[in-house]
Formats: sequence, structure tokens, C-alpha cells
Amino acid sequence: MKNTLIVLSIILILTSCFDSGEEKQKKEENKQTFNLTTLYLIRESGNCIKTNTSLTSNNQFCSRRPLGVCNVNQLIVTQSEVNVMINDARIIQTRTTDCQESILQSGVLSLKATTTANIDTFKSQYTFRVAESCELEGFQVNNGTRFANFTEILWLESVRGKIAKAAKLIVANGFLPQANRDRANSCLNLEFKDWEKDLAQGNNENKILVEIVHP
Repeated sequence: MKNTLIVLSIILILTSCFDSGEEKQKKEENKQTFNLTTLYLIRESGNCIKTNTSLTSNNQFCSRRPLGVCNVNQLIVTQSEVNVMINDARIIQTRTTDCQESILQSGVLSLKATTTANIDTFKSQYTFRVAESCELEGFQVNNGTRFANFTEILWLESVRGKIAKAAKLIVANGFLPQANRDRANSCLNLEFKDWEKDLAQGNNENKILVEIVHP
């Protein structure tokens, strides 16, 4: 009986230790989750004001880019990024042959990585700061226009965004042969969702703006 009690006591002690360790680990995981969530929310907050110091007037531009990307890196394209974008364009070209002209018009296939010299120029020419909002800093859009949100900015600057915008421009160009315009329209209908076409159209018409200049 005594031995049984000793064994049971040991089991209870071990169980208690295990539970305490588990509770401690759970609290630590919750703390880490909270910290990561807070960091994410901070990085995703605010709007970005870019100043071109080489200009004496109309040199401030505001966008919905948040704190996490409000720096010179938004102007830089690496070779790895270029390779991915060219590959994405070729995938679209293979999948939807009517997009070939729109892809060429988009300029994606001629993209180049930012050179070291250009990076140095950007760093000396531009400054960046985070504001609570563009509107509170005096940036106002006209009636019928709006800022693109950050998700929309990412899409507009992506391969799909560039190709869709190019296709929309071809379709709208009455000086081009009808066959070219028909292929571009086919590209839009076969490759892009309605919201993508609407966003590309809105940006082309300056109704959905990536950034605006301070008045």
C-alpha cells in the first residue's frame, strides 16, 4: 500500500510538472502570437509620403503604402524579381495567346533590375515618412477619384496588373486595327476577372490612383 501511494504521488508530481510546463508553453505561444500580430498591424498601418528632393515644388507624393514598405525599397527591382515577373508573363502568354501583344505593350519582358548606381541615386533623391493618413497631411482626391488601397497597389504593379492595363489601352485606342483591339479584348475576357479589368480601367482613367501629389 505504501509503495502504491509512493508511485501515485510520483505520478501526480510528474503530471503536475507536465501540466505546468504545458501551461507555460501555451502562455509563451500566446505571447508570441500577440507580439507578431501587433507587429503586423503596426507594419500595415499608416500611409506613405515620398518626397523628391530634386524638385522645388510639387515634390511630395502620398499613397496607401503602409509603414512596412514606406522606404526606398519600393523603387528598387532586384534581378530575382525581374526573373519571376518575366516567367509569369510567359506563363500567361502560353496560356492565353491573345495576350501576346498586350504583354509586349506592358513592357514586362524588357524589365531590368535596378542598378547599384540607380539605387544610390534613389537614396539621395528621395525621402520617406509615414503619416496617419494622406488626407490628414493635406492630400485630397477629386470627386470621382480615390486612392488605390495597398492590395490594389500590389496588383497594379504586378505582372497581371501591367498586362491588363496594357490590354485596356489597346482596346481603347481607336487608331489601332480592329484585329489588334479584338485580340486585346479577348485577352482581357479569357485571362482576367471582372474586378481586375475594372481596377485596370480605373487606374488607366486616373480614377483609382496609386499616389497623388501634394497640391
